[in-house]
Amino acid sequence: MSEKKSIAISSLKANTYYSEPLWIDESFMLLPADSPITVSLIENLRKWGYKEIESSGVPLTASHGNLDANLDSETKEFEGRRATLDFFFSFTEFIRKTYESFNSNGQLNLDSIAEQVRSTILMLKDYRAFILRLPSLKAEGIDYLYTHSARATIIALTIGNGFRLPHFRLIELGIAAILHEVGMMKIPSHVVNKTGKLTEREKRIISTHPLIGLKMLQNYSREHSNPITQKILLAIYQHHERLNGSGYPQGISGESITQFAKILAVACSYDAQISGRPFRESGESHMIILKMLKATHSLYDEGAITALLNSISVFALGSYVRLKNGSIGTIVDIGDTPRYPTIKLYLDENFQPYNEQPIIKTSENEAEFAITRVLGKREVQPLVARKLLPG
Repeated sequence: MSEKKSIAISSLKANTYYSEPLWIDESFMLLPADSPITVSLIENLRKWGYKEIESSGVPLTASHGNLDANLDSETKEFEGRRATLDFFFSFTEFIRKTYESFNSNGQLNLDSIAEQVRSTILMLKDYRAFILRLPSLKAEGIDYLYTHSARATIIALTIGNGFRLPHFRLIELGIAAILHEVGMMKIPSHVVNKTGKLTEREKRIISTHPLIGLKMLQNYSREHSNPITQKILLAIYQHHERLNGSGYPQGISGESITQFAKILAVACSYDAQISGRPFRESGESHMIILKMLKATHSLYDEGAITALLNSISVFALGSYVRLKNGSIGTIVDIGDTPRYPTIKLYLDENFQPYNEQPIIKTSENEAEFAITRVLGKREVQPLVARKLLPG
């Protein structure tokens, strides 16, 4: 790699870009190699008092085609992430208000819940590559109970789509997913929010929430003209049951567990394990899905696990991976099979940004682009801090 050279701010021209990244100093990248220099950037550098920057590259003129393509790709990425996070925040707020209203005065608007499910189904259709980057779905200031219920709903509907459930069944499944943790509202807050390990007594208290939720919703159904269907009620009651009978509250097994409950079991468990909590760090998505795969037939329904795997891949959407050729990229689509997802490359084997961030489809016939491993959080965070990878 060539040595960095100083570039006077006065020599910068708009609509050009450099063959290598532009740097403010040794630790702060100003622009990756594929990003065009803009008028506003030049003006800001002058305003901030910079006289020069550094790069080991050479200036190139950005053709309209390349410039438009790069900007279009970046715009789509930004808009997709923004739309997804905006939706997720409003979704978690909806669940919070729904739970609090139901807990305090017994009010439940099933029509608005069904409409929220429809909106979620549309988001999965229009923004699938963004909304299924599950570990990145966060809502600052919203309790885990509500963010978990929202993510579990997204996962459950994804599995339901994999089963090709008819639309009205997807609506029922989504309602069950949104309401599946409503019984937790009656669990003492010091138990729900405990940051340390639960005692056996506290575990028993937590294990009552499916039954509590069932009774709350049964009471609602008896008092209203639009009762909640039995499919929804059983899914909520059974979402912690396991195929081998090791779950709760009944300890039932196999075919005694409804299809909706089997789907919710996978959705709820997967999200719980990829989500960080005060008492433990979140797990790596690919390790969790492999762990759950091993537990098919004993804990989880094989069809539900397969449907999830076919949607998010062994390598979860949004995960950063290293390829056999040393380059680093992120999973942007699952491709044709879960083992061979589509990857957007950011860095080459020398940790230098790619000029055009190529998108490649991995396959068993392309050994050079085989995924060797998923990067852990401790590896990714320094690269994000250095602006080598998007946060």
